[in-house]
Amino acid sequence: MVATCNIEQSFFNDWFSGHLNFQIEHHLFPTMPRHNYWRAAPRVRALCDKYGVKYEEKSLYGAFADIV
Repeated sequence: MVATCNIEQSFFNDWFSGHLNFQIEHHLFPTMPRHNYWRAAPRVRALCDKYGVKYEEKSLYGAFADIV
């Protein structure tokens, strides 16, 4: 959770990234079909909130800025 973040969900972001804008869920559940990550995201976020773990989500431009 410390080394990854999600990119905000939108039709464009889902299409552009092939649903890999859900990097947190991708790393937790690597064998889950990509198009189902959005279903797991609220449960993962709730679990993070429960235990005080930071669940980071950024805009597409914010994530690109971090990479650059």
